[in-house]
Amino acid sequence: MTRNRFVDQGDMTADQLESCSYDLLAILHLVKAVTDGADGGALDADSTASIGRLMALAVEMHVPLHDALERHEGAAPPES
Repeated sequence: MTRNRFVDQGDMTADQLESCSYDLLAILHLVKAVTDGADGGALDADSTASIGRLMALAVEMHVPLHDALERHEGAAPPES
């Protein structure tokens, strides 16, 4: 069973899947805006570290979302 600090993917409701998807999209939009705003210039160390943490969070959020969608679509075997 996949476990993390979020809702277990097997227990995610459609509303939780949608919410997770929107939260993930917001993170990705923010990272894009910050990097686009740098306009090819170097970001300061705090911004660089924050982007790294945001991207790690995005990956962590994507895993249960992806697993739940696979399960919903029958692509993943049921958990035992």
